[in-house]
Amino acid sequence: MNNYLCKLWVTVLLCISACSNPTNKRAVGLDELENIQAEDKKQMEEVGPKRGMLTAVELIDLSNCADLSCIQLFMKPLSTDFVYGKKGEFYAAQNITIKDTSGTELTMPASTFYIDVNPQASWRAAHTVHLKEQGDSLLNEFKKLGFHLVDEGYYLGLKSKQQRWVSEKYPGKSLYVTATFKPWYFKGLYENKTTWPCYVFEVYNNQ
Repeated sequence: MNNYLCKLWVTVLLCISACSNPTNKRAVGLDELENIQAEDKKQMEEVGPKRGMLTAVELIDLSNCADLSCIQLFMKPLSTDFVYGKKGEFYAAQNITIKDTSGTELTMPASTFYIDVNPQASWRAAHTVHLKEQGDSLLNEFKKLGFHLVDEGYYLGLKSKQQRWVSEKYPGKSLYVTATFKPWYFKGLYENKTTWPCYVFEVYNNQ
């Protein structure tokens, strides 16, 4: 009984102390509220996606994969920036707003990375970005790695002509680049008519 009374008395003292503490009665000022909101926003940005496309080095590394399980294993540490959709479809977690050819604004993932998982089809892994600025930036990354244009042609079965780039630093590999309205036939984001220009990057080992 004495122990119970002691505990009760301690609880009462703590309550009195908390109620009499002037900091508990102080209203949160506007400046302090803005600081709290800014800190919350900063923390959200830290855990959110930090980029909208793969790097040139990542695409070169991914070209060493010959099956979907290898791709999935590589992409797993990048899950903050890229989400896995249907089988063989990765999407940038970062969204962008673009205008299509009619001037309509569209919000969509900043990029995609698609793999052909059809066993009857030839292996294909394509990284597609949706802004020319993105395409220029990614191509500049490849140029810094020594890639230079060697020829153009219809290499990958697309209706659009592709540029082929190579680098002495990465012997045995070719980069294929194209601007097209048909980056991938009947798949995911491009299942219906694509009304905006896409910039497609594909890296493969030479056959």
